[in-house]
Amino acid sequence: MDNTELHYVTYDPDEIWNEMMTAYVEAGGDILYPGDEKEMLLRSVLADIVQVFAGVDNGLRMQTLRYAVGDYLDILGELRNCARIEATAATATVTITTNATGEADTLAAGTAMTADGEMFYLLAEDMAITGGAQTLTVGIVADRTGSAGNALTAGTEMQMQNKHPAINSIIVATDAIGGQEKEDDDTYRERIRQYGLASVSTGPARQYEAAAKAVSSVIVDAKAVRLSAGNVGIYLILSTSTGAAALLQAVSDALNGDDVRPLTDTVSVYQATDVTYTLNVKYLCDNSSATTQAVADAVADYQEWQESTIGLAFNPDRLMAALYQAGCTRVIWDTGSEFDGGDVEYTEIDENERCKGTITLTAIST
Repeated sequence: MDNTELHYVTYDPDEIWNEMMTAYVEAGGDILYPGDEKEMLLRSVLADIVQVFAGVDNGLRMQTLRYAVGDYLDILGELRNCARIEATAATATVTITTNATGEADTLAAGTAMTADGEMFYLLAEDMAITGGAQTLTVGIVADRTGSAGNALTAGTEMQMQNKHPAINSIIVATDAIGGQEKEDDDTYRERIRQYGLASVSTGPARQYEAAAKAVSSVIVDAKAVRLSAGNVGIYLILSTSTGAAALLQAVSDALNGDDVRPLTDTVSVYQATDVTYTLNVKYLCDNSSATTQAVADAVADYQEWQESTIGLAFNPDRLMAALYQAGCTRVIWDTGSEFDGGDVEYTEIDENERCKGTITLTAIST
């Protein structure tokens, strides 16, 4: 067992075995050696005892937010009125043009079409073919869940999986949106922790923020801001701009439900305003592959930290410190570096803004 983690039942198989052997000898048994039939039997008993201890310990650990996984974590979330975000399939619309064949037919819901022969989309509803020339816009849904389905873009030409004599062309009318993976355990666990034990309507800022994040895993961060008496603004950072308008509306619908918001609140949802920065970084290091990789990792970590939280002050000093820790012996903000059109220095931003920018690395030759 892993003794670096918290356990409710501790056990040592070797210690249990020694106690079994001592009890066996004290009861009149002979000393047993490996391969003896009695020794083999007692070894099987030991295995059963260890499994019981492990099962009890695991069962108790699955009742805690820190260690619960899978369905056990789902139960903890349900008890806190915080359900896991399930995987969804992407949806889009296509414009289908038919030829005049003179024969009426129906394309059944579930009829498959594809743009690349790998990802397939299905008709969301039956489509009637009158036998004359038609141009119809209909909905489609990816045949599998996940963000991969969002790759279908407007203007893409598609083909039926099984050709139909009446179909002349299929053109994607709107980008595919809404596909997402099932929320992983670590992300869900943190969201449950933020949501807390509350099963009441929103009101406090954290409740609004937790309810907003529960709409989609695409939401990286949410910030509730008091705009005026009775007016609440919810600002979001999204991991992708695809389908942003629909997602903002979904969050608005979720937060404006009568069973969610207090009657005194009016809730509006926006994307956080980006305050841009540009950092052209010159650095000196030993140029080993390990140090070069550490420098690149430091930049990636800094950008994730800086750009994933609404209202977080711009802090270039953190990046410079990280680069020195990665192995740089000199770091310079080169020409062209700026924050919001000004100097590169620690700067507070508004509570509805987030810092977003680009970092370019240039190694200094010695």
